[in-house]
Amino acid sequence: MRLYLGSVALAGASAMLAVAAGLLVAVAWLRGGRIARGLLAATAVATLALPSFLVANAWLALTTGWRSAGGASGGVPGPGMVAMIQGLQYWPLTAVLAVGAATRMDPALLELDPQLRGWALFRRVVGPAWLPAISTAAAITFTLALSSFTVPVLFQVPVFTEVLWVRFNTRLDTFGALRAAVPVVFAAGLLVACLRGRPVAWPRPGGPVSVDAWRRALGLPGRLAAGASVPVGVLSLGLPLADLLARPRTWTELPGALAAGRAALAQSVGTALAATALAAGLAVLLAGTGPVRRPRWTWLAFLVPGLLAGIAALAVFNRPSFRWFHPGVGVPVLLLGLRHLAPLWAATAGALLAVDPAWSDAVRSAGGRRRDVWRLALLPGAGRSLVAAAYAVYLLCLWDVETTVLVAPPGGETLALRIFNLLHYGYSSQVHALCLVLLAVALAPLGLVAGIRWLVGHRGRIRSAAGVVGCLGLVLVGPGCRPAPDGRGTELGSVTFAAVEIIGSRGVAPGQFNKPRSVACDREDNLYVADFTGRIQRFAPDGRFVLQWQMPETERGKPKGLGIDADGNLIVVEPHYMRVNHFTPDGVRVAQWGGWGTNEGQFVLPRAVALGPDGDHYLSEYTLVDRVQRFGPARPGQGGTPAFRSAWGRPGTGPGEFNRAEGLDVGPDGLVHVADSCNHRVQVFTADGQFVRAHGRAGSAPGEYSYPYDVRVDREGNQFVCEFGNSRITVLDPRGGVVEVVGRAGSGPGEFANPWSIALDSRGNLYVADSRNHRVQKLVRRQPLAGPGGGG
Repeated sequence: MRLYLGSVALAGASAMLAVAAGLLVAVAWLRGGRIARGLLAATAVATLALPSFLVANAWLALTTGWRSAGGASGGVPGPGMVAMIQGLQYWPLTAVLAVGAATRMDPALLELDPQLRGWALFRRVVGPAWLPAISTAAAITFTLALSSFTVPVLFQVPVFTEVLWVRFNTRLDTFGALRAAVPVVFAAGLLVACLRGRPVAWPRPGGPVSVDAWRRALGLPGRLAAGASVPVGVLSLGLPLADLLARPRTWTELPGALAAGRAALAQSVGTALAATALAAGLAVLLAGTGPVRRPRWTWLAFLVPGLLAGIAALAVFNRPSFRWFHPGVGVPVLLLGLRHLAPLWAATAGALLAVDPAWSDAVRSAGGRRRDVWRLALLPGAGRSLVAAAYAVYLLCLWDVETTVLVAPPGGETLALRIFNLLHYGYSSQVHALCLVLLAVALAPLGLVAGIRWLVGHRGRIRSAAGVVGCLGLVLVGPGCRPAPDGRGTELGSVTFAAVEIIGSRGVAPGQFNKPRSVACDREDNLYVADFTGRIQRFAPDGRFVLQWQMPETERGKPKGLGIDADGNLIVVEPHYMRVNHFTPDGVRVAQWGGWGTNEGQFVLPRAVALGPDGDHYLSEYTLVDRVQRFGPARPGQGGTPAFRSAWGRPGTGPGEFNRAEGLDVGPDGLVHVADSCNHRVQVFTADGQFVRAHGRAGSAPGEYSYPYDVRVDREGNQFVCEFGNSRITVLDPRGGVVEVVGRAGSGPGEFANPWSIALDSRGNLYVADSRNHRVQKLVRRQPLAGPGGGG
């Protein structure tokens, strides 16, 4: 109950801030000239169109010092920060409705009493006239903020929508998640019922009251409000865009992020266009050409959390009879189209009602059919409005995360979903670069329309321009048309692996997984797996489930790194608790060490652990520090923290610098291999941190990487690189030459969906944490390694 009350209070605070900011802008618009009104209108549209994760990323970056000052607690901003961000996002709703009501006011209301000016005018005239619009905007804002998921989760502020996420994403508790969603569904239903039939006054050019009349009537309060509207625009739009464009790393990381995300970019455009086309077709069909019908209860799909649509879709389509449809891109397209049907239907109905009915009657009287009515009467009159509404829905679909996060198929990750995942795991600089790409894609249709108009006006240059566009298309699209690397195990003729074995399936029962993220093999080739439930599961070498235990604390985050220490104990890294644990093979904790800090021997989000030949521990870290620390052998029986030996690395793109250091391993020659994820490469160092070499760059060709999350080196010096972005494994020889690429995006044997981690057993078999397929795949070595064991 406390969580629900807190969520309601947070949504209420967001609505109050949005109403206050929107009224300030509305007053500034009423007393502003043509240029000022145009700027305010553009600011409102752009603010409402900005994706939540872009705004959240800007404020996360700006409050880094504040949050880091909180130490091990994370120092995250409180609910007030989230309420401010959401209020700054939703103020255009109040501004638009308030301006619409004001432009329909009777001029006589401002002239009843010459003394009725300033505060008295607000209290006795403007306030009552605005009250219906303000209440409508507040109710809509409250409902949207109550169902919001992205900003609270990224700022780690507990809200009940997080309960939906945790209950399903962690426990796979479908009915528990749906029960937790009852309050927001009730709130959305109540809003739709209350607003049913209530007219909404949209802004219109000019109005019966002149700008000069508004200026005289509003007086000093109007000037104060106009001045206060400037910070509203700066904080809501100017600051996020300035943070995005002014950071040097946005531009330095742009080429690599674009090269590594080319497939996600194409998926984003295709999914958004298909969903918009579906919504537009349904909207036109439902609106009709006769008496125009308006949407009613279809607004529920738009107002409730998109997570509910994903959960419901999995419950319906995740069954054998729908294998032809799920998993596939059809499910995200269907959900996005249905969720955004209501606003497009409403816009279509409004545009059709604005068309003179005499035009349609004339076409019908001449014997025209329905398509003739559309072609000759409705489209000429409402076409521009329909295109504008479709473009708005295209933007909403382009950066919708909540609806698709649970149903995106293997290889179907959109750029918005990749941004959300990267932001959730601390890839701030990569998020900046990818947000810039996404904004460019959002503006591309406008540029295309402008280009078409220019070409129509310069017919003589069309041929040469088409040639240039064709050449650019070959340059940009050509590299992305390489055939995807095949990944069906034995059928593909892998030179390294002879067969594929599947361990586990989706679920929370023993032997099942929910997004496995770390794997490790001990000396007896037992397999250990950590998944998103916070469990550690142990399997026998033949894949049989043996036992499991639950990590005692998972509220801040789940374990993400596993290893085996010199005594054969399992090492479990807890990034969000800034510590390292040692467990016996039976799950008894025998040691725990670490603590928050940026000094030597302290941790800021430790990510992975590896053991050297001498028993030394190597740990990678990211965010405030991007480095590798080396510690002496840990002896759990003796207690205490291992002795600190050395540290190396810092944020950057040069040799010896890291951009999100992920998995690491120590080869038989003592060299340390580190997966430098956001630099899309693997770096190699001596045991003391001297840079030796690096291999890889952003891309999808052999030898190119897309977010390598883990690396392993076998006893012969062969390297195995696990690529989260390309959903594959790259095999390299001891000299760093590419032997083969194993796998591709998919759900079949030997195919992967965002693999997180890999491990080698004593015979050289490779275990892959196939995260979004909710399983572990064992790639059986064609020629098993000889000699003593010791998995990584």
